[in-house]
Amino acid sequence: MKKISEYIFPILFLLVSGFTACKKDLGNYDYSTNPLPAIDTTGIGYVYTIERYDSLFIAPKVSYAGMDTTRLKYNWVIYKVITGSTSEVQTRKLIASQKELRVQIAEAVGNYKVELVVTDSVNKLVSNIRFDLTVASGIEYGWMVLHTFNGESDLDFVVSRAAMPVATQEKHLRNIYSQSTGKKLPGEGRFIAQSRRTTFSAPIQNWLTIGSPTQLSRIHGNDFSLMRENTSLFQRPGEVINPQAFLMSSTNSNEVLINNNKLYFSSSPDPLGALFPGALIGDYSLAPYIADASSSSIIAAVYDEKYQRFLHPVNGTASIATFREPANPAQPFNLNNVGKSMIGMDRGFQNQTLNFLKDPTGNGRWLYITNFNKTDDGLMAVSKIDMTSLPEIAAARYFQSSEFGYASFYATERSVYLYDYLGSNTASRVLNYSAQETITSMKIFKPRPTFNLTTTDGRFLYVATWDGTIGRLYEYSINPTSGQVTTTPTHTYTIQGKVVDMCPKARGAGII
Repeated sequence: MKKISEYIFPILFLLVSGFTACKKDLGNYDYSTNPLPAIDTTGIGYVYTIERYDSLFIAPKVSYAGMDTTRLKYNWVIYKVITGSTSEVQTRKLIASQKELRVQIAEAVGNYKVELVVTDSVNKLVSNIRFDLTVASGIEYGWMVLHTFNGESDLDFVVSRAAMPVATQEKHLRNIYSQSTGKKLPGEGRFIAQSRRTTFSAPIQNWLTIGSPTQLSRIHGNDFSLMRENTSLFQRPGEVINPQAFLMSSTNSNEVLINNNKLYFSSSPDPLGALFPGALIGDYSLAPYIADASSSSIIAAVYDEKYQRFLHPVNGTASIATFREPANPAQPFNLNNVGKSMIGMDRGFQNQTLNFLKDPTGNGRWLYITNFNKTDDGLMAVSKIDMTSLPEIAAARYFQSSEFGYASFYATERSVYLYDYLGSNTASRVLNYSAQETITSMKIFKPRPTFNLTTTDGRFLYVATWDGTIGRLYEYSINPTSGQVTTTPTHTYTIQGKVVDMCPKARGAGII
C-alpha cells in the first residue's frame, strides 16, 4: 500500500508547473509599426473625363513619414469598369511608372478606373488610390496625316483652328492607328480617305479608309477604332489585297476602290454591310487615280493605263465601260484614245477634273480637262493644254487644283509652283525648301461635307517634307481664287515619319 506522500508530491509539482506556465512574459523586446506611403489628392479630384487619344494628367502628392522616399516605386494601371457581369475578366494595363501621370489614353470609349500603386521597394508595403475616368468620343473636325517609317505606317490627327475655326482647341494626336488597333499599318502607306454621308433615313456613314501595299483598313470617324480590314471588306473570299486609291463618290455616296489595278465599288452606306463585290469585269489596268462624278450613270471616272483611255463603272452592273466617242469633230481629244500616261488627277473649278499626263517617251507634259458631272453626251472633253515649257514640270510629282478659280499647283522635290492654266499658261514658284527637305505630299484643304467650314474650304495648302529623320507638315493660307500663297506657315507640325498622304476629316458625330 502506497503512502500518502507518494501522491502529494506529484500533485504539488503539477500545480507549480501550471503556475509557472501562466506567468506573464516580462522580457525586454523592441516593438515598432512601419508607416505606409501617404497619397494626398487635395485639389486634384477623383473624377476625370477626356476625349479618346487626349492626354490624362494627374499629379498627386506622396509623403512617407520618417522614411526615404527614393525607396518608393510608382505604377499607374487602367482597367475597365465592368457592370452587370461577374464572368468578365478585368484586365489591368500598366500605363506609366512615375509619380505624376501624363499619358495619352487610347482606350476605347467607356468608363475606367485609373489606379496609382505606390510600393516601398525595401519592405514591400503598398498604398494605392483609384480615380474614375470616362473616355469620351469627341473626335470632330481635323486633318488626317498618313506617314511611314522603317517599313510601317501610322496616322496622326491634327486640328488647326485656322483651318477649322469651329474646333474648341488645337490638337496633334500622334500614331492613333497603332494606339487604336495595337499594330501599325504594314508597308509604306498609299492613301487615307474619308467617307462621310449625312442622312435622316439611314445610319450616318462616317469612317476612314487606309491603304498600303498589303493592308486595307476601315476605321471609325468617331474614335478611330478598327471596323473592318483586308478580306472582311470584300464579299468574295480570296481577294488579293493591293489597294491603290479610294474615293467616296458624290453620286449616292458610292465607295470606289482601285485594288490590284482593278475597280470595285459599293453603294451601301451601312458600316457593317458596305462591302465591295468583285472587281468590275473587263480588260484594263488602272492608274491609281479616281475622279468624282455627280451623274448617276457614271459614278466615277478612272484611267486605264493598259489602253490609255478613260473608263467608268456601269451603275447596276458588274461591268466597266468606255465613254461615248466624241459627238463632234471640235472635241479637243477622244476619251477612249488618249495615248498618254497619267501622273496626277484632281477636281478643279466648276467641278471639272484636271488630268495631268505625260507622253510615253520624252518630256512632254499635258493637262487634259474633263467634265464628268453630267450624263455621257460625247462632249466630256473640255480642253487640252501643253505644259511642257513650264519650269521644272518634268520633275513634278504632286498636283492639286483649286475649286474656286483657275489656279493649280504642282510640286517637285524642293519647290511648289502656282500654275495659271486658263489664262497665261505659265507657272511661278511660290514655295521653296532647303536641300535637306524633300516634298513628299501636297493637298489643298477640301473638307466634305463643308458644314461649318465654308469660310475655310479651299483656303489652305498643306505641304509635307522629309529630311530622312523628321517629317514636317506646313499649313499655308492661300487665296482660293488666284491661288496666291502666304509664304509664312500658319502652323508647322513635326511628324514622326515620312508623310505619304493627307485628307480632311469632317465632324465625328451628329447629322451635320
